[in-house]
Amino acid sequence: MPSDISGRVLDNNRRPVAKAKISLKGKVVAESDDAGFFSVALAKAESRVALTFAAEGYVSNTKVYDAKAKAGIVIVVVWPIAYRVKFDPSRDFDVELGSSRIQISANALAGPSEEKLAGPVALRFTLFDITSPLQRVAASGDFSGQMLDRSIQRLNSFGIFDFAVHDLKGGVLSVRRGAKIDLAIPIPRKLADKAPKQVGYFDFNASAGRWIQVGTFELAPRRLTYNGSITRFAGPDGDTSHNLDIPQDITCVTVQIVNPYDTTGMPGLPGAWVLAQGAQYFATGTTNAQGFVCLLVERGANFTVTAQGSFGSSNYATPHPVVFTAPNFSSGASDCGDPVKCPLLGTVPIDFIVGTGHHFLFA
Repeated sequence: MPSDISGRVLDNNRRPVAKAKISLKGKVVAESDDAGFFSVALAKAESRVALTFAAEGYVSNTKVYDAKAKAGIVIVVVWPIAYRVKFDPSRDFDVELGSSRIQISANALAGPSEEKLAGPVALRFTLFDITSPLQRVAASGDFSGQMLDRSIQRLNSFGIFDFAVHDLKGGVLSVRRGAKIDLAIPIPRKLADKAPKQVGYFDFNASAGRWIQVGTFELAPRRLTYNGSITRFAGPDGDTSHNLDIPQDITCVTVQIVNPYDTTGMPGLPGAWVLAQGAQYFATGTTNAQGFVCLLVERGANFTVTAQGSFGSSNYATPHPVVFTAPNFSSGASDCGDPVKCPLLGTVPIDFIVGTGHHFLFA
């Protein structure tokens, strides 16, 4: 059954981003118009679709959608690249960008085929404050990751960043065999008191829409940074986003998305796209025929819920995020539908928006 995903690409100031290229499994399938709007036609309605949004001057953002949901106009945020620095790769390079530190030894870099470099190169770096809802949704993925043992788990992030070094023509470079690059990534102040001694280091796989663990970083408590070394800039499909995470202690909860204007006694809204946000992650789901949705959130922690969807030409969204507290026990996706292990926490009302207006789910 054919389906489509429609939305709008905005920047960090909520201004429209024109000519953003939208890719599906590495192939460009659409482009945003002058007002930032886009539409992607899909051959069939799949429950997990990863679309990558790339615009000049911004970090690319891959979002994961349930194409079976009646999501209305979805909002995609792209974040401007924070730092661009030129340097001579034949000499030691040590730079602090904000509170992050990057150290590259002389001659540690090479061309894509290990060829020696001649002349200056350019570094690109952007760190996301994972405790900011706006920056959190501008980062790629849905906070699911593949661990070293290949299990798929929900993640709590301590820092997402985009990092690449390229030649002056834009070609991405490689790290010479046997060489490494040292990184120190600051811990957000809000997370400093619960920072573990070690976190996983993840590359992003845009085609799968998922983080892939490739190593670990260690806590430097005096500087409140996570320190580690990397041997490549990009993941296997060329994406340059990276993440520092630990597996999340999850619990399963249920909420109902309702239409407060309904007079039939059956206010639950089916097919709504629902976003739950904690301090270090977000989780998504789609409501069933009665408006209920099962969400995997952090055990014992506060989180917010918003929702959006459409009825014909009218879109709807929650006017304000609703705050819930997750129960303090562990449960998982297999517990959906169990009133004890996946309890109903409450309802989330929506408001209607006629035509192509929009609300911001990250507000």
